[in-house]
Amino acid sequence: MTDARLTSSLTSIKKPTNLATLTPQQRSDLLETMRQTEAREWVQRYRKKARDLGKIKASAWWLQVYSDIEKRRGSAAAVDLRKRMNETR
Repeated sequence: MTDARLTSSLTSIKKPTNLATLTPQQRSDLLETMRQTEAREWVQRYRKKARDLGKIKASAWWLQVYSDIEKRRGSAAAVDLRKRMNETR
């Protein structure tokens, strides 16, 4: 097989370029992926703060960040993020 044949099967799958064209299942999957990724990123940020500043200052920083998230997104979203972060650890 030539390289063109091998890569054509990979590139022939049409990926939507617009979020409006996603199916409800694709939107749900994308949203779940984004939430999991965000939780992993916050865990990484917290661990870096804990290494750099110490656990007490990192905890104080996280409480401020958490309250900001709660104000902007609501308490349900903040609780969901915290739950996902605890599952990630």
